[in-house]
Amino acid sequence: MKSDIEVGQVLALKVRFNNHGDVARSAHPYLVVDLEEDLEVVEIAQIDSLKGKEWKAFRRSNKVIYSTDPTETVIDKDSYVQLDNTLQVEDFSGLERFRRQKDKLSAVKLADVLRAYRDYHATHEIDEAKNVYMNQQEILELNT
Repeated sequence: MKSDIEVGQVLALKVRFNNHGDVARSAHPYLVVDLEEDLEVVEIAQIDSLKGKEWKAFRRSNKVIYSTDPTETVIDKDSYVQLDNTLQVEDFSGLERFRRQKDKLSAVKLADVLRAYRDYHATHEIDEAKNVYMNQQEILELNT
């Protein structure tokens, strides 16, 4: 049985950053960017705070999202979404317990991020080490 996760929501997870085994020390926010229902996969993109890393706003591999105008409920500070990874997790009943809330990123900002994400993936090769898939067991082991 699958979760009721939706594109635009944010999950807080510890994940493997790459296929070399590097794992986050703490849970990070991840924007849901795609749902592949046939494969039971949720594709997510890491969100990082822009504070102290403003220079990262200029990288093509990042998409800035501001927490205001309109005020966002899924992020509380100006941030950026990493575009140069493909992070996928198995969609399973219980995944929604890692959701920050049921709210989604505002429609205009979400459309802008999704467009940037898809464009980046269509025009740049994603390093094999950054194509990560995690199954239910791995997600639960890292996050409980």
